[in-house]
Amino acid sequence: MGRHALFLWIVVAILVVAALSSVLPQYNEFAQSHKLNKNKVMRAIKAKVNSPDGRGMSCFACSMMVDGLQTMIKENKTDDEIAAWLVGLCDFFNVEQPHVCKNIIYAFKDEVVFVLANSAFTPDEICGAFIQNCGHSEPPRTVMWNLTMPGGKPPVKQWEKVQDGKPTLKVLHLSDIHIDHQYQVGTEAYCQLDDFLGTYAMCCRDYTDDVKDSRKKDKPIYVPAGPWGMPYLCDLPYQTFESAIKHINQTVKDLDMIIITGDFEAHDSWDYSEELTIENMNNMTNVFLKYFPGIPVYISIGNHEGVPQDAMAPHTMPEYDKRGPQWLYKIMVDMWSNWISDEKAKADIQYRASYAIYAKPGLKLISINTIYCSEFNFYLYINEVDPDSTLEWLIEELLDSEEKNDRVWIISHIPPGDNYCLKGWSFNFFEIMKRFENIITEQFYGHTHYDQFMVYYDPDQSMRPFSFNWIAPSLTTYAWLHPAYRIYDIDGGYPNATYHVKDAYTYYANVTEANESGKEPQWKMSYDTKAFYQMPDFTPQSWSDLTYRLWNNQTLFNEYIKLFWRNDKRDAECHLDAKCRYSYICNIKKARSYDESFCADLKEQLFIAS
Repeated sequence: MGRHALFLWIVVAILVVAALSSVLPQYNEFAQSHKLNKNKVMRAIKAKVNSPDGRGMSCFACSMMVDGLQTMIKENKTDDEIAAWLVGLCDFFNVEQPHVCKNIIYAFKDEVVFVLANSAFTPDEICGAFIQNCGHSEPPRTVMWNLTMPGGKPPVKQWEKVQDGKPTLKVLHLSDIHIDHQYQVGTEAYCQLDDFLGTYAMCCRDYTDDVKDSRKKDKPIYVPAGPWGMPYLCDLPYQTFESAIKHINQTVKDLDMIIITGDFEAHDSWDYSEELTIENMNNMTNVFLKYFPGIPVYISIGNHEGVPQDAMAPHTMPEYDKRGPQWLYKIMVDMWSNWISDEKAKADIQYRASYAIYAKPGLKLISINTIYCSEFNFYLYINEVDPDSTLEWLIEELLDSEEKNDRVWIISHIPPGDNYCLKGWSFNFFEIMKRFENIITEQFYGHTHYDQFMVYYDPDQSMRPFSFNWIAPSLTTYAWLHPAYRIYDIDGGYPNATYHVKDAYTYYANVTEANESGKEPQWKMSYDTKAFYQMPDFTPQSWSDLTYRLWNNQTLFNEYIKLFWRNDKRDAECHLDAKCRYSYICNIKKARSYDESFCADLKEQLFIAS
């Protein structure tokens, strides 16, 4: 997932703290005395930063800081001098653990300094991406560009019906595994209590060797980390990952295929290195070869595979040979070649970390590198237009499949409707999905860590639903979750099969109960999608109908929230708040980032209700 590139968050947090020190001095004492959690404090800070009285100061502080960075670059200050300045500020304001302050700045400094030196964005434009009405032009995240869609779209077909009594395939969907090899039992799981801003990014680790003298090394542990993981800001212990894999191996005997939609690495992006990534990728490959011999595994690359995180430059970038991700793509070729023999697919992986293969006769599986739309892939801000011609490549693959009357699956990491995806890329991807809706039977994603879905609506045809995304829950517990995975029953394995999902079964383990019992986690089915939501099928229309049932039925919506989080305590009263419900359901309805036009009918009802 990686809801932020921590480097940029630290820079923003520093300037926010600096701004708030003059406009909101009472937050420090108040938060410490009331031990506010991260979400409450950060919501308050975000509201203050974007409030009329706080926005001007925050914007000023941000612009000054970015301008200062650019000035230091123009004055030929070394990267290390710039980094030392930022580390000092981060540590002074206690934005992060000292180890994180130091390492995250040095991990991202080369990339960020290079991009600031080679892009034309002004401080107003950069700050405008994070602070409302700070700046005078489109923020970098919402720059638009257009691809030409091929003509000759065939008449829209009805969604193919799945017939009863036909053969089926069983597919395992894993996503966002995020194993933490430095997870330490007994350490603080609620480390946001260590600082009043609650900005500490990762817990369940021993940071005592890096703690400054001014911070207590013998502070009490409020929530000790258990052996099987914690539903806090903690990643997954290896033994819990292995427990899940063993359980699947022992209970699912007729597995036909595995799809993994990215993110193997822990969220400690400050400690990423090429050597560690190579070691982890090799270890993961060996696990799947050991427990699932002979079963094909199809993978899409995640943003946490980048070193630094999200850093995957396209070939058009200056100094590509020095800064490009070819070393990473070579790892992917080596890893994925255990299940992919097609030489063209291997060449596509090496070039852009995307590929297309025939998973079954008549079923083309396309894995797309959506890190080329990541808002924290800073290299893209030099030139955002179709990195490595990936969308042009996708169009060519789909034209080929349209001619052959293939069914097509899309697997990828970042759901294009998520605001983590740059607006220009997202809008073009949406148009591609609409152009080829007749052959795209399923789409599978991860990244958010939540159990959710997204529906595509055609604004040119009265908001007709035409596609949808499966978004798998994460195996990691980060953040505030219990680990989960999903099994699909697929109509397939016979001539002219639809390769649609017939049903989906989500499994999870309650690690809190496992820690308390001292026994291995009990993996059990959370719910059967079709039965739980009383859906007649999984057509786009049925998913759209469910969206409106969630809007109108508070009880059903509350059950959705419990499944979304795998945690009964998160947003437990959201169903009672129309604005809160709107935020969740609008995210279901918008398959384009930064575009709530698909939610206009809900917004109208929200206005009437208020």
